[in-house]
Amino acid sequence: MADRIGTTTPGATIAIVSGETPILTKGYGTANTDVDAPVRANETVFRVGSVGKLVTYTAVMQGVEQGVLDLDTDVNSYLGDSTVSVPETDDDPVTLRHLGTHTAGFESLLDPDIVADPAAVDSLESVLVDQQPERIRPPGELVGYSNYGAGLAGHIVARAHDTTFEDYVQSEIFEPLEMTHSTFAQPVPSDQPGTLAAPHIRDGESFLPADDVYINMRAAGSLSATATDMAAFMQAHLSDGAFGDGQILDAETVDTMHSRHHVRHPAVTNWRYGFHEYGDSNANLVGHSGATVNFTSYLLLAPDHDIGIFVAYNSKPSELRGHEEKAPTFRAGMNPTTPTQSTVRLLGWIFHAPIHTLK
Repeated sequence: MADRIGTTTPGATIAIVSGETPILTKGYGTANTDVDAPVRANETVFRVGSVGKLVTYTAVMQGVEQGVLDLDTDVNSYLGDSTVSVPETDDDPVTLRHLGTHTAGFESLLDPDIVADPAAVDSLESVLVDQQPERIRPPGELVGYSNYGAGLAGHIVARAHDTTFEDYVQSEIFEPLEMTHSTFAQPVPSDQPGTLAAPHIRDGESFLPADDVYINMRAAGSLSATATDMAAFMQAHLSDGAFGDGQILDAETVDTMHSRHHVRHPAVTNWRYGFHEYGDSNANLVGHSGATVNFTSYLLLAPDHDIGIFVAYNSKPSELRGHEEKAPTFRAGMNPTTPTQSTVRLLGWIFHAPIHTLK
């Protein structure tokens, strides 16, 4: 990683966990080239984009566990007097299971309503009304990646608990996991702990800070977090929902979330709940990637080996494009406190995987 700083990206942050134990959290390079501020894993906040969908769908599964949500119920039953509703264009309704597997049948619109002016940030409910895509196929048939679906899932979580999406994840996920530097709020509040890394664009052989952008469909991609915070999130998912003395999900719920919910052709990777499969279908590697114009991030779990890896860049590293996909290899018997050769190979796969394969 260190030899890529300044050539591939100005800054990066990484977390590796083994079960409930962090084995590496580290920052590399600079958070902002204008002021030469170093990246610190526990202080520098990165925009992690669609990696935040894993938080959103964890919140959905909390509602399922509590009995206030059900994966196979028509989502319109949760919308009530909301101005948002899903048109009944097919015999089968859209459900939360469809939203978490991107099989609702919505037209794939990849823009989560990104705006350059913070004054243009609107409520999630308004955005879901204004940006609603067409339903172009029956639910459950095919995968069509949907930021809208994740936004709708976040809105349903908020309505089920009579609060805002941002407040819900703050109290029910971030606080129990001690993710003190994390927020979905747009813009990031001025009193938020930590320092927000600047986005960067390449300028010849160097990098220049770029203007920040804001994501209106917040539950789909506005999460800002440190590597240390994301380590806590991975620890919970690798420890049957437990973190310290707390529990954000029961073990059975975690297993449900990590199980396959939509199976496609054997040559194509499948969807768990919120998580996407990577590599060989038998490797049981699940995760998500993220990108917000000039930030890039990846989170990958290997539940069979109790390993989790998160990495984020404050740029779009060109070196990540054009490489052949490499399936990671694992060995059993990993040391819980020292990165093994298996982990190193997995890291190499993440650092070199082409962005389009990780969406």
